[in-house]
Amino acid sequence: MTVKEIFEKEKIEYVSALDIDASAIRRPDIVERRGMKADEVRCALVFLMPYYVNDGDGNISLYARPRDYHAYTAELFPRLEATLENTFGGRFVGFSDKSPIEETGAALRAGLCVRGDSYVIINEKYGSFVFIGEFLTDVPAEKMGLCGAPHKVGECLHCGACRRACPMKDGRDCLSAVTQKKGELTDDEKKYIVENGSVWGCDICQTICPMNKNIAETPIPFFRENRISRLDRKTLDEMSDEEFSRRAFSWRKKETVMRNIALFEGGKK
Repeated sequence: MTVKEIFEKEKIEYVSALDIDASAIRRPDIVERRGMKADEVRCALVFLMPYYVNDGDGNISLYARPRDYHAYTAELFPRLEATLENTFGGRFVGFSDKSPIEETGAALRAGLCVRGDSYVIINEKYGSFVFIGEFLTDVPAEKMGLCGAPHKVGECLHCGACRRACPMKDGRDCLSAVTQKKGELTDDEKKYIVENGSVWGCDICQTICPMNKNIAETPIPFFRENRISRLDRKTLDEMSDEEFSRRAFSWRKKETVMRNIALFEGGKK
């Protein structure tokens, strides 16, 4: 079985090898906690996990509508690690988000996407609605039938649509960061949430991007199931603690989400 065939069984199409010299390990301690010495790593298998589903308007970001993708990788990584090791020998250790390498740069240099002006990466098929994952391994890329040489980093169209559409035109932080801010918000921050109808996150710069037009929906079942597109008081009140903990917005606790809902629904909090 080839690397491509192994990943396609998981409905992951975009995977590429990158020699570790082209993606330095910034946190060797993270690698070593997984039982591999940093100086043993030869390459990274970098891949994209598309999550886009066109389920209409909502008041939470598209990435947060399914369950938290960390739950997906927790199931995916053991399966792929076992298959890769049985096929190619050596060690394969999976990471995503809390990674020993700089994931965005690795995905760009692996040729999986181009760099967007709004600090996102953009894939040719799934647009910017992708998560990044990687397996660090002591198996050289050539042994897996791959080339680990870095690609030239591509760029978006630089059309300026994302910057023109951004609601934060006064040089402040991203609206997504405002919705995730704990504690009391300023009057301006409250206004941004109310005016843009965002209870959690923001996709404005992504949905306006011409490179995100006519993109494909994710083929991965995890991201198509258990979706919530709109949060209100009733939905949050009826959500069990266990279900809440499975959501991407749980890391900021219910108080933060409820504060945003109260603002969105015209309440005072």
